[in-house]
Amino acid sequence: MLSLSVRKIARAAATATALFVSAAGCATTVIPMSVEQMTQAATDVVEARAVSSRAAWNEQHTLIYTYTTFQVTQVLKGARAQEINVKQPGGTAGGYTQKVSGVHHAQIGEEALLFLRPSAAGDGTHVVVGLVQGNFRMIRAIDGSAMVTNGISGARALQGGVVSEFTGSPMKLREAEARIRRSAR
Repeated sequence: MLSLSVRKIARAAATATALFVSAAGCATTVIPMSVEQMTQAATDVVEARAVSSRAAWNEQHTLIYTYTTFQVTQVLKGARAQEINVKQPGGTAGGYTQKVSGVHHAQIGEEALLFLRPSAAGDGTHVVVGLVQGNFRMIRAIDGSAMVTNGISGARALQGGVVSEFTGSPMKLREAEARIRRSAR
């Protein structure tokens, strides 16, 4: 009787460990990129404000994407566009929700510093460089200065064979702009 209980406990512990490991494996993992590397990889780097958002299934009805239209307030690299459409995985469509760890969908009115490239789908949208890394949320202080950060919960960083929480690269907006301009030359 005692050995049966020990087996049940061992089996439950093994199941719990397997669930924990598989849940940890579901996080989005990135190889950290510097602002300079993201600038080089991006065709467009802009400061922008989210003005609209919608989610829809792909043609195969296997993935949901969120499409956010941003009003461009400053171009740091790339084409001079007044608006830019960004496609990101995840969202809610047709009564279903798909969540992608670490992906931040902008709320209407939210400001961001975005490192973008054209979507491989050729649909006129742009995607964020470095998975989630090229999406810096902008936080304005009362004095008008701004900070940007691309750190987000649910994302992990792989550096030197070690996986850790992706804390991002918080910095002053002016510092980010200067680094981008130097790298975009």
